[in-house]
Amino acid sequence: MTKPIHTLMMTFGKVAFFSLSALFFSFTTFAQTAENRMLILGDATEEVVANQATLSIGLVFSNEREMQPAYGEHEQARQKLTALLAELKVPTQDIRFLPLMSRKGRDFQRGQPGDRFTTYQRVLVKFNDLDQHFRVQQALTTNGFTDLTSTFAVSNQKEIENRLMDRALARAREKANQLAKATSRTVGRVVRVSDVSENESISYFRDPSRYGNNPNPGYYDEDSFRRMAATQQIFRLGAALKVEFELE
Repeated sequence: MTKPIHTLMMTFGKVAFFSLSALFFSFTTFAQTAENRMLILGDATEEVVANQATLSIGLVFSNEREMQPAYGEHEQARQKLTALLAELKVPTQDIRFLPLMSRKGRDFQRGQPGDRFTTYQRVLVKFNDLDQHFRVQQALTTNGFTDLTSTFAVSNQKEIENRLMDRALARAREKANQLAKATSRTVGRVVRVSDVSENESISYFRDPSRYGNNPNPGYYDEDSFRRMAATQQIFRLGAALKVEFELE
């Protein structure tokens, strides 16, 4: 049997009333929650002097007639370099020879175009002792290895980042306590912690000229003094956190 129209309207009215009541209650609860929360940005930075270095040595040889002489010179230089690094007491595990590459290209000799055969290889040497790094550079240049590039790093980077996050959290609480005084409230427990952006790692907040972005590595060339002076050896690391506190 079909229900009377007024009965349906009453049923609909009750449903609408309860829905609006639930929505109002949810909004009120959210507003009260927002009044009892405080979102604070905490940050910390630290300047760290590099304690590691990687020395990149370039081996480049060429011949205008054929590849074999270039290979021969390359092999002699490689053996000489290996012996020199052993003499300087550089551990074998800290030396890495990158793959040897070769090519045949066009060149101009005495104004005339001609072929040139070239071999190219880089050798990476890692140092945990910067004094040894300097001594090895000195010995290499004295023995004719002048294509050198130096980059620097910090060995305990992760440890420093963890310490900075602790400091950033403490800084956020310090700021929250200061601001809570204005409303005669006190800061309670931490409700939520996140990076400044949920999808960004903490490394985003390092100095822009951090690892790998140094445009002026330390080359020995015609502008060597200026380039070596620009080689980054002090790193500015940082952390930034969003911290939500409960107010009491």
